[in-house]
Amino acid sequence: MKNIANDLDSFIEVVSDAERKALNTPIGQELTKRLLALKLAENPNMTVEEWQRTKSEFMTFIFAALMQNDPALMKELGGHVWNELQKA
Repeated sequence: MKNIANDLDSFIEVVSDAERKALNTPIGQELTKRLLALKLAENPNMTVEEWQRTKSEFMTFIFAALMQNDPALMKELGGHVWNELQKA
């Protein structure tokens, strides 16, 4: 399988862009609405900052799920992380 990016930053951007596109579909918007409803049920006084943090955590969860379920993506991520560590 061909890599989707040449470096770690590009890899994260490509995957994050795909996540954003998926969340902007009708199904993705429905998931986001359900997440908001769940969070508001837990905390009716949730602030904008708390909602932003929740969305960020949700994006991180999706990223991790993608990596866990696609060995080729995980392998590519590992290669990019290794390359970054070699620069340090």
